[in-house]
Amino acid sequence: MAKLDDLRRDRKAAATALQAAADAISALEDAGTTAEDEKHVAAVAAFGDAQKAFDQVNAAVKRAEAAEAAAAAAAVGDQQDPGQPGAQRPAQPLNPNDKGVSLGFVVHALARCRGDRDKAASYLEAEGHSGISAALSGATESAGGVTVPRPLAAELIELLRSRVVVRAAGARTFPMPAGQIRHAKQVAPATATYIAENAQIPASEPEFDKLDQSFKKLTGLVPIGNSLLRHSGFAIAQTVRDDLLKVMARREDLAFIRGAGTANTPRGIRNWLLSTNWIAALDAGIAANAAAAEAALRTVVSRVEDADVNMTNPGWIMRASAKNFLANLRDALGNKLFPSIEANGQLLGWPIHVTSQVPNNLGTDGDETEVYFGEFSEAMIGDSMELSIGVSTEAGYHDGTNWISAFQNDLTLMRAISEHDFALEHDVAFAGFNAKGWSL
Repeated sequence: MAKLDDLRRDRKAAATALQAAADAISALEDAGTTAEDEKHVAAVAAFGDAQKAFDQVNAAVKRAEAAEAAAAAAAVGDQQDPGQPGAQRPAQPLNPNDKGVSLGFVVHALARCRGDRDKAASYLEAEGHSGISAALSGATESAGGVTVPRPLAAELIELLRSRVVVRAAGARTFPMPAGQIRHAKQVAPATATYIAENAQIPASEPEFDKLDQSFKKLTGLVPIGNSLLRHSGFAIAQTVRDDLLKVMARREDLAFIRGAGTANTPRGIRNWLLSTNWIAALDAGIAANAAAAEAALRTVVSRVEDADVNMTNPGWIMRASAKNFLANLRDALGNKLFPSIEANGQLLGWPIHVTSQVPNNLGTDGDETEVYFGEFSEAMIGDSMELSIGVSTEAGYHDGTNWISAFQNDLTLMRAISEHDFALEHDVAFAGFNAKGWSL
């Protein structure tokens, strides 16, 4: 059987020939040629041949696509979800690393075609990616670029879950298609009371407050060499996808953990939690010794547990250097104080999530870091579930030191924009502290 990409190219060529045959008939009719005219009869016969050729190759494409879908489903298996009797698991890529590559092809095509959606779709079609081309053709264009179709953007957002600490730790994601969402949170519970026989039962009501989330715009700018863009292929799509994931993941982590909550940035965990739940502030960090470290760690766990937080998915956030410092701490007899860190990546029974977006240069002496503990099911991410892509070969960008001209350096600048917000459902669900000298 011919390869699916080759068949799709043949179908495209057959469709072009069919359109040309139809145009030829229309031109003859516009010129006043009758149906009995020899040229008109020949044109109709040519159209019939073109229609037959297209139907044949189209049927071959559909057979090949059906076979490919069946192979994908068979690769996953036919186990059923115990909670959904009779329901089959959806087909997944044979290689999980291939997830989200469709978006890579879209971004690569847009960059190659200077942001022109129609040209990018035609390029993808010519390269044999008719499914991706069809998705891009339905994308929304705007002055700032192209909004990537939601199914493709959703794949990238799903991949971010494993790279963004707060997402990976179990934060809940809510779609915000209208740009904002309001949650109700309970701020005071109902009460129960013992009373005397036949006494009046006192009334009590739980108290609620609103918790609003609205879009904050996250942008990423990635320069790509035009020499790279002149080549196409699976590896290039993977490279583009991974660049997007890298720049978005690092910035999301910083915002969700330490965001100031100004008009343009999400308010992160550090600025949501209660002041009384931050047990050691800047320039008063917990000392770098076993006794102080253990006391601080157990204190923050107690603060969360004592608030009657439902501990279904708790965990730690810290820098890798802080984790390694704790793993190296020993008691008076030389035994490791927290052997579970190396054994299973847990501390006091809860998993550790590490990220470089927690700083290690805080405080007057520049040697403080932060450690967080909390219940991640209380963390909420409101997401537009959309991604907008813009490209330019003429713009410049600042690399932190100098302005770089994309045109002069034969680069294409790729800009990605996503929109989301972050909130804690209850501010008592997290606690933390500054730690001084917690590094190896």
